[in-house]
Amino acid sequence: MKKCAVFLTAFFIMALALSCNNNSETAAGPPYTVQVEEFLNPDLPDLHSYTHAVYGDKIIMIGGRTNGLHGQTYSFVLWNSNKSIYVIDTKGWSDPKTWAVHQMPASDLHMPGAAINGDQFMANNAEFFTRDTVLYIIGGMLNSNVPTRLIDPKHPQTSGIEMVPNSKSIDGKIPNNMHTLNYMTAINLPSLVNTVMNKVAMPMNSIRQVQDSLFQLTGGEVGMIGDTVFLAFGWNFFASAQPFGDMYSHQVRRFTFKDDGKNLAINKIPLCPTCGDGHNGYDTLGEFRRRDGSMSVMIDPANGNPGLLFYSGVFKNGATNFDTPVWITKDSAAEKDFVMRSNVYTCQVVPVYSQSNKQFYATLLGGMKNANYTGDPFSGPVLLNSTNAKLIPVDGNNPFDHIPFSNQFSTVMVDDKHVFSQYLLPDTFPGTKTAFILPASDTPQNNKYPRDTLKIGSAPNNGAEAEIIWTLNSTLMLPNGVVDYDAFIKANPKGGNIGYLHGGILSVLTNVFGGNAPHYSVASNRIFAIKIVPLAK
Repeated sequence: MKKCAVFLTAFFIMALALSCNNNSETAAGPPYTVQVEEFLNPDLPDLHSYTHAVYGDKIIMIGGRTNGLHGQTYSFVLWNSNKSIYVIDTKGWSDPKTWAVHQMPASDLHMPGAAINGDQFMANNAEFFTRDTVLYIIGGMLNSNVPTRLIDPKHPQTSGIEMVPNSKSIDGKIPNNMHTLNYMTAINLPSLVNTVMNKVAMPMNSIRQVQDSLFQLTGGEVGMIGDTVFLAFGWNFFASAQPFGDMYSHQVRRFTFKDDGKNLAINKIPLCPTCGDGHNGYDTLGEFRRRDGSMSVMIDPANGNPGLLFYSGVFKNGATNFDTPVWITKDSAAEKDFVMRSNVYTCQVVPVYSQSNKQFYATLLGGMKNANYTGDPFSGPVLLNSTNAKLIPVDGNNPFDHIPFSNQFSTVMVDDKHVFSQYLLPDTFPGTKTAFILPASDTPQNNKYPRDTLKIGSAPNNGAEAEIIWTLNSTLMLPNGVVDYDAFIKANPKGGNIGYLHGGILSVLTNVFGGNAPHYSVASNRIFAIKIVPLAK
């Protein structure tokens, strides 16, 4: 990307002039852009909303969905649940087209000596994190018409995840009986990798589990500040017979845990005074009635303290998207007075901090937007504001229909005075390198819609419910996982890769809800290298 001093000067003046507009208080934009490069490997699984971890040069993928965006009735039917455990051998992080994919049905997972519920191995939208060589999975959603059992202690040699339908079909369709899981499961990654690649039993105590209503969430986000785990928002889908059967947490929950390799135990921390919005679970009001937003670790530019930022999410007033971030510290949570104008639905975030600039940056990759940029063409980051990116009007008949999928990359920037701004980046997802065959419909029983083929070079929307596989050396990251920009640029003066983006929802249409056309979206297997590239000064 070419830059010149004339452009930068003009850009600075433009940003300064726009600073009088709403959401445009800062003049100088982020010092970098984020670019992606696609690689082809047809063996990678088509997945979104899944759980993953990295162990050495191996990528582990568990659960998630194999179809596109759900329909307007939240049809998370079982046949589109991922029932396999994948281990991708990157062969020392070589070219992704050479990566070898190992697959094992979750039903083949065996481990003697413990009774463990195995639902999380097929669930979607669970919360998860990795500490050392252990993957921790919390909550998630699964269709309940197939009870699962990971281990039966009475028959340890023969028992695995057992899937037995317990519901009669109605007009050829299996009843849609989703439920939200209330487990936290710890999985030893070396053992799991060995089991999948060599088809051997899991060793004793290599999977540990604790059950508590604290964990009964899906669609929320998880993060850590020090040793404390934070569960930000989310919902308990089909919690009761209430309308839609859903109950939102309206909370930022906290707990610590102990895991000695044999037993897993938790210590719940009381809700902090500002960590709930005062509304009950079934209330459609409240600034914390959120799910399907993005969250990242952060560094407070004012004092260097670690924290978390939750970006937007749905459903505001039970109908549409939020456009405000939530600032989370070790003992507080507060909605910020700032309007986001892009990337308001679950997408991946690249968190970056520059101590020399006293600025925190969060680059969001794709997902959905809530405003259309109408300003002049640009070749560098452009400040979004109420003039050049007006919010899209809400359709009163179906408010969520107005939120389109988007390929946009944007960076939310926070300075040491806690002033927020958002910049639209010039880079985005490239056109496809391979064709995609769209499904005939969103259910196997319904062949109403014809199959379409997405041609090579098409520009579908990407990023929603995708996952980042981080490969950046820990010496270039701060202890909480934020990219140390100053150290990164010193080591990579022309920029460098930080990891890969895989999967997510690929949508041909900008909004499949408006035409009730979920069959125009699919689970993606696209894999992109992610690169931070400094801008010319």
